[in-house]
Amino acid sequence: MKIALVCQSLLLSRALKSFLGESVVAYKQCDFVISDKKIELDKPVFYISSHEGNLIIPFSKSSLLLELDKFFQHLRLLQGIVEDEGVVASKSTHLLEEKITALTEKFRAELIQTIRGYYGN
Repeated sequence: MKIALVCQSLLLSRALKSFLGESVVAYKQCDFVISDKKIELDKPVFYISSHEGNLIIPFSKSSLLLELDKFFQHLRLLQGIVEDEGVVASKSTHLLEEKITALTEKFRAELIQTIRGYYGN
């Protein structure tokens, strides 16, 4: 699990770095972002707030790690579903291509047989 921090609160940012250690990486390398403000990013955001969010302030190190693990497992599950849907789409496309190939081969064989029957070959 690789996490980037985008926090307005310097205190929160330092506490998270202390709790998470080597899991904190640069934004480009992360799986998701932890933030204390609502932001739109191209990566999933784990939101920490005193009112609402994935984790409510105050929190302990153990509650943080538990919630982060749940969040990360949920992300992995969603990614697995998306990848599985891609596999299903690929398989169904492949099956369709096989059916079309079989039908065209059958049509070709019947057409050749009809032409040969007509000309007596």
